[in-house]
Amino acid sequence: MARRWIQRWVVLLAPLLLEFCLSVASAAEQAPLVLGQSLPLTGAAFPISNRVQAGAKALVDRVNAGGGIGGRRLELVTLDDSGDSQRRAANLHKLAREHHVLAFVNCLGERACLQTAALARELNVPLVGPFSGAAALQQPMVFSLRPDDRREAEALVAQLRAIGIEQAVLLGDGDEPARERALAAALQAAGIRFHPLAMQADSAATLRELAAVAPQALVLNLGPESLDLLTRHEAAWRAAVPLTVAALSSPGLTQLTRLLRDRLIGFTSVVPNPEISQLPLVREFERDAESHVGPEAISLEGLAAYLHLRVCVEALRRAGNRVDGPGLASALENLGALDLGGFSVRFSPRQHRGSEHVEIGLRGRDGRLRR
Repeated sequence: MARRWIQRWVVLLAPLLLEFCLSVASAAEQAPLVLGQSLPLTGAAFPISNRVQAGAKALVDRVNAGGGIGGRRLELVTLDDSGDSQRRAANLHKLAREHHVLAFVNCLGERACLQTAALARELNVPLVGPFSGAAALQQPMVFSLRPDDRREAEALVAQLRAIGIEQAVLLGDGDEPARERALAAALQAAGIRFHPLAMQADSAATLRELAAVAPQALVLNLGPESLDLLTRHEAAWRAAVPLTVAALSSPGLTQLTRLLRDRLIGFTSVVPNPEISQLPLVREFERDAESHVGPEAISLEGLAAYLHLRVCVEALRRAGNRVDGPGLASALENLGALDLGGFSVRFSPRQHRGSEHVEIGLRGRDGRLRR
């Protein structure tokens, strides 16, 4: 008798148990693949963050419109840190522990990226696509798509030498000290006499010192706060700045070229310039931006963020359904050589700097991009 009751209960419960197991499996299959970023969405760096976020969103929306990755949606969680290191640390812990992100992406600037790299190691979550070429970022959990600061600085200074610059001012604000050191070393090695000048909160004092030196060229290495100061005193700066300006690629490069639009501006770029490049990658990026986001994504910063997520997506496709942070890091290491529409990258267990691409841009005093 008891055995018959047990058999009846098994018959009744079996379909329910099967349905429950299938629903759990289905939920696991449909759980999104989450990436995370902590950006200054408020404050002086907001315009930069907006371009970065727009470029990343163009790729995320394109992937999801195509069915996701193995049937799972790609999700990008963005938290605001206002440029504050304590908020950034809290955000990164939250992204790892509450949102269970598979990777951190798109940190802005040397200090933010060094902090993110340290927490990436602690939390066992890879960092993909730092907007910094600091040599200290060569770490096991960091995957970069840009050359180091030294290589970029040497390329920029070689261009200054080629156009006959013999004397310059190097204006920095301490926001990215490794870049300032790389620029100073490159200028010295090229035989260009330079006067180091520190950006001051009193814009007039900086301008007076700049005028006293009267350089042939001004080499800039400024963070968002200093660029915001230049913008607020635009007329005074445009009157004092020499006819030739140079800068390394940075999240604020688009803002800088717009601000000093009546100067000859030489700059480095670590991605193809979307204004002039005809690479398939750039045409694809522009189509995705126009379809899913809007024109605000189409910038050097937007394309860089788009590329960072392209690399993440390629690794996720190869990692399988049960991927976690260390698993994604392993997939990134084993990507090998990738052609992303005319832009080549290569990763391996010993090579976490996926690209050494540097190109020189030149914007004329008429505002037109010459190359």
